[in-house]
Amino acid sequence: MRQLAAVALVGVLALVGCAAEEASPAPAPSSSGSRGGAEAGAATDPELDAFRAALEGHSPADPAALVAAVEAAGFERSAIERTREVDSLGEPVTFLEVAVRQGESCLLGQVGDGEPTALRVDALGGGRCLVGEIVTVD
Repeated sequence: MRQLAAVALVGVLALVGCAAEEASPAPAPSSSGSRGGAEAGAATDPELDAFRAALEGHSPADPAALVAAVEAAGFERSAIERTREVDSLGEPVTFLEVAVRQGESCLLGQVGDGEPTALRVDALGGGRCLVGEIVTVD
């Protein structure tokens, strides 16, 4: 009985010790994905800024104009991917994603309701930027 009580006490102390540990702080968001200018001390990303500017004023309803704006901003047409403008039921999508592959990274943007968003992310293992069924721009 004494052994059982000792084992139980050690188990309880171990659980209390685990609960008392401080949680690791969450990583800070990357400044490359933030809107507006660079934060103090952060490096600027002119390609991301140009990409973000190309997304301004576009909607999911006109993906050809969006791709043309990205291309006009200096990005190679063959490196551009986008999602479809209609969903699986044939209805217009609320948001359209567009991406530009640049070596081991991608510029990833989204247009739809509200302001467009853009950030730089690592390319996917298969060499693409977007997941799922995409439209490759030729």
